Amino acid sequence: MRPITCSFDPVGIPFTSDTKYESFEFLKDGIHNDVPGLENCDVFDPRSVGVPWPTLLPAVAQCKYWREGEEVAEALMNRIVSAAPKEQGSLPAEFTDSRLKEAKQRELLDTSVAAAINMFPAANATRARLMVKATLLTFMHDDVIESTEQSTIIDDALADIVGQEEEGIEISWKNSIFKEFTMECIEEDPVVGPLLVKGMLSWVQHTRDNLPGSMAFKSLDDYINYRIRDLGVDFCNAAIMLTCEIFVSPSEMEPLATLHRLYMTHFSLANDLYSYDKELYAMKKHGAALINGVRVLEILLNATPRAAKVLLRAYLWDLEFQINEELARLSDYGLSHSQWRFARGMVEVLAGNLFYSSTCLRYAKPSLKGI
Repeated sequence: MRPITCSFDPVGIPFTSDTKYESFEFLKDGIHNDVPGLENCDVFDPRSVGVPWPTLLPAVAQCKYWREGEEVAEALMNRIVSAAPKEQGSLPAEFTDSRLKEAKQRELLDTSVAAAINMFPAANATRARLMVKATLLTFMHDDVIESTEQSTIIDDALADIVGQEEEGIEISWKNSIFKEFTMECIEEDPVVGPLLVKGMLSWVQHTRDNLPGSMAFKSLDDYINYRIRDLGVDFCNAAIMLTCEIFVSPSEMEPLATLHRLYMTHFSLANDLYSYDKELYAMKKHGAALINGVRVLEILLNATPRAAKVLLRAYLWDLEFQINEELARLSDYGLSHSQWRFARGMVEVLAGNLFYSSTCLRYAKPSLKGI
């Protein structure tokens, strides 16, 4: 298990249940037994290491190759920082301040590794390295667009392929760093590798088409529809397929549509719940936009932040009941091996996202004195 530096619960109210939820039991079985698909994972109960765990999910799987992830993240960071300006793109604002640069680099390295190994734990060593690179590139882009409209490495890559997407046309890459990452993905998996890259680029396009600002939502469902797109659906789908070494076609995804909607909703709102204090701090200190499910509930219900957090936690709790029920229904549907592996992969992502969020210094810092 990768060492953790902190843990926190943004709500502070325990939600517990003694009921066994059969659809999630494969995670619990993985603590003491070999479970197919989790060969590259360490599986454990977060409560055993003191992490608050207010969820129906009984355990979390973590990729064993976190040390390899740390090495490749540091190497990529060093390459980006030392590259010529046209190669590195815009960097997070903290990189221009000698007092903040080192701490910001450490934060990005830690979070990119933690996100990849916890959310997509089934990866072998090679694919774990690719996922760490992908998360580092996306996190750096995300940090940049919070404060500027200048282009990042991924923006430059998106510009490189515009008008060159037709089959048979060789892309004239200007950004060698992203080009090499792309070639590594394609070499590792010629089918899913391109989908992962395209998913990253489509997410970047979404972030540019929907720059943070003042947005109003008529309902929580209205916000959820926006938020799911903001999370990068295509990228997340490709990441599950790449790390689980499967391919699920669009037609094969159709029976999983209800489960997928529940999964993306949980993924999005859990991220909102744990990142709210960080985003609130950024709004107060830097004037950053606060677009978050907690804030949406505050406005819609005229509620306090504390009440909105409790309500969002309860909403997540209910989503887990629905996910368990939908998985039970699908177990009688006659899914293929790849479809069922994808379905189970979604559960692994949700458990990993909760563990990542609970132990993420990036999210915990606003509530930790002295940091």
